[in-house]
Amino acid sequence: MTAAAPLTLLPAVDVAAGRAAQVVDGGTDDPFRVAMGWVERGAQWIHLVDLDRAFGRGDNADLLEELVTRLPVPVQLSGGLGTAASIEWAAGTQAARLVLASSTLGDADLLVSAVERHGRDRVVAAVDVRQGRVVSRGTGLDLGPVHEVLPGHPVLGLTSRMLVADAARDGSRQGSDVTLFAEIAALGQTEVTASGGVAKLADLRALRALTGQGVTEAVLGAALYHDEFTLEQALEVCR
Repeated sequence: MTAAAPLTLLPAVDVAAGRAAQVVDGGTDDPFRVAMGWVERGAQWIHLVDLDRAFGRGDNADLLEELVTRLPVPVQLSGGLGTAASIEWAAGTQAARLVLASSTLGDADLLVSAVERHGRDRVVAAVDVRQGRVVSRGTGLDLGPVHEVLPGHPVLGLTSRMLVADAARDGSRQGSDVTLFAEIAALGQTEVTASGGVAKLADLRALRALTGQGVTEAVLGAALYHDEFTLEQALEVCR
């Protein structure tokens, strides 16, 4: 039997009001130091999120642009990139990837334009899922059931990657819905980055088993910050 391919891990650094929203117990809330802590432990990517932009309460644009420049690993930039203006701002940073808000699934023209301008490998389409429905966190937008929204959607194959976020489990440490990630990966020639629910190393083992089916990355947040396991342990499991 062929061994599963490695699962790439992206520690998340969420920024709100200029500070890191999640910190390691007793640690700094300086977003750069938080991110560098994961880099020093072996992270090859950082998933950087502007929570204020995502929830429509301003932004941390200058700070995030600085962080992208200073960090020595590629950055996947996320949080409220749902308009042409916000996407153009993000594209002007040195971020390796731009995660478009799930709301853009309802605007195929914007999706196509973003990919044409910035490339299918740089633009990542977010798919937020809550209880089987495609939603957009922070907006109240509900696009409908996953099985109706995604099959045949132009996003499949348009970008080389989708970030599928299990909104019902995000930050909950309830365990990953591996079936959800596998089913979306099976829809098209688009790799999936899984986000939401990871609680134990067993969840990462289950996701790693799906790398041959297109689930090739996972975003890590609450489990790392609440010391469910170390990043070193996670990386070992996912090699």
